[in-house]
Amino acid sequence: MANPLRKFLHLGQSVLWQKKDNRVVGLDLGHSSVKAVQLRNEKGRAILETYGEMAVGPYGDLAVGQVSNLTSTKMAELLGDLFREANITARLVSLAIPLRSSLLLIIDLPTLSPSQLGKVIPIEARKYIPVPISEVELDWWVIPPSAAGAVDDSGPKKIEVLLVAIHKEVINRYTEHLKSMELTPAFFEIETFSAIRSVFSGERGATVILDLGAGTTKLAIVDYGVVRISHTISKGAQDITLAISRSLGSEFAKAEEIKRSVGLLERYDGQNIPGLASTIIEYIFAEVRKVLTIYQTRQRRSIEKVILIGSGALLKGLLELAGQNFEVPVTLGLPFAKVEYPAFLEGVLAKTGPGFAVAVGLALRHLENLD
Repeated sequence: MANPLRKFLHLGQSVLWQKKDNRVVGLDLGHSSVKAVQLRNEKGRAILETYGEMAVGPYGDLAVGQVSNLTSTKMAELLGDLFREANITARLVSLAIPLRSSLLLIIDLPTLSPSQLGKVIPIEARKYIPVPISEVELDWWVIPPSAAGAVDDSGPKKIEVLLVAIHKEVINRYTEHLKSMELTPAFFEIETFSAIRSVFSGERGATVILDLGAGTTKLAIVDYGVVRISHTISKGAQDITLAISRSLGSEFAKAEEIKRSVGLLERYDGQNIPGLASTIIEYIFAEVRKVLTIYQTRQRRSIEKVILIGSGALLKGLLELAGQNFEVPVTLGLPFAKVEYPAFLEGVLAKTGPGFAVAVGLALRHLENLD
């Protein structure tokens, strides 16, 4: 799938070409955990060298699984521990920008030349971006007719443009995190594109990528290989833990342990833990169904598959419940299937894979830049 983020993908490319090291790192700075994947290029093959995850909570005096906004100093401490424990050696890092810190949408424009588009799009973007254009990095990509949605032939001919904006302050903050560790940013990419790269197999049918994080759940609809819709739901796996904590009167850490142990399948000490968890999950799924209904109605396209990613996707019983809710095939994303690794890691990577979709996708793109 062609990626439209030209500016963000090529930010720091001159540094890339000066480096001879064939090792790359994809770094996913989540608010609940930070994940890193190091790959190397061996004769055109992506080889997994190491990977690791570190909970954010303890570095902000919170529990594992809790969302925390770390200072640059604390983030540097976390990254230092993660790189040391995972034995990550590469210093050139590709980094994911959260969907909540970006804007991603499709707009319709008259058919214009590239030079005309360059003048019109920044003006058009002001209608959708709630801050001054000077405060964001703006990029766009004209969607080919073969990948465009339903076309209304009754009016003037139009084109579809995928518009992307990231607040410069976000890029600066993430850059400072890396500099504090003496790491160099190779490029930035919105996490949605990274995740799609690692779990999407090029299907032309409408596919939902559903990323269940700790604080939020992100949804993307990919159709004809193009991101048609992105949407953030303000609930995630942390909300399940909080519900369990309140019901049992327990500390967050104990509730997180119970959630991971029983999920949606078992009771705990006589308490209906699956019922508590299902309340949050049903809310998330109801929001997803609303988005899918709108898309299918407007585009006259049926959703063919749902792919679950994110650490929350590993909740016991979630895959089965998702299948009942969406009535289409639902699978877990397996990003490590796109890289080579020792056979003895097969079971571990299958279980942890959904949570590393963004980090793997970043590293894969990083390898492409080395070709």
